[in-house]
Amino acid sequence: MKTLLPLVLLLTLLAGCGADTPDPSASASVPVGPTPDPMPTFTDVSKGDTDSIVRLLSFTAGKNQAVVVEPVIFMLNPDFCEAFHIPADDRRCLAAWNTSDSQAKITLPRADDAVFALVNQADISKCMDDKGAGSCEVSAREFAAYAEDQNHLIRLTTRNGVAIRLAELYTP
Repeated sequence: MKTLLPLVLLLTLLAGCGADTPDPSASASVPVGPTPDPMPTFTDVSKGDTDSIVRLLSFTAGKNQAVVVEPVIFMLNPDFCEAFHIPADDRRCLAAWNTSDSQAKITLPRADDAVFALVNQADISKCMDDKGAGSCEVSAREFAAYAEDQNHLIRLTTRNGVAIRLAELYTP
């Protein structure tokens, strides 16, 4: 009986060695194709150097002031609808552009020498850059008058989380 126990253990171990192990190359293959485009993400304007579209929530002229913004994803259609998998016949896809709001309110320090720019509504070709942002520099007071009507989309440039350029975004 004492010799039988080691023999049973040995046979059990040997039986496991001969068992078929799955061959990784023989498993069902998944077709390899282009990876889907990643979903657009909101820019963290509070860190590093950024250049992005945000919704302007609060602006006050003067030195030692802050600016309150909401990061948004701003895209032209049909790119917006494709990125967010919205059917082409959805009413949101009929507009020239669309936004996805982050619902985040971010307060940023504003550089005392920040640049402010607006679009000349009378002749947009004179005061608009190639990305649709205002390029005619104005004073902080003039920009504050524009900002009185809240929720404007602007192109915000930051350096190390400090707002250094705020420009009206032309949205027809």
